[in-house]
Amino acid sequence: MIVEFGFWNIQTEPEVMFGKKYYVCRHKNNPTKVELVFIKNKKLEGEKELVEFIEKEILE
Repeated sequence: MIVEFGFWNIQTEPEVMFGKKYYVCRHKNNPTKVELVFIKNKKLEGEKELVEFIEKEILE
């Protein structure tokens, strides 16, 4: 499922590749712009506003 946040479309299910888990965030107006929010040691790392949104809306 995809959730909209500002100019971002965020996948609610984390992807797994090469043993790394991350959320994929794609820009609405420029789909080639992709941000990844990594899950490391049960904490999220990435762009601050995306991390805060994922913690509040998706992980609860």
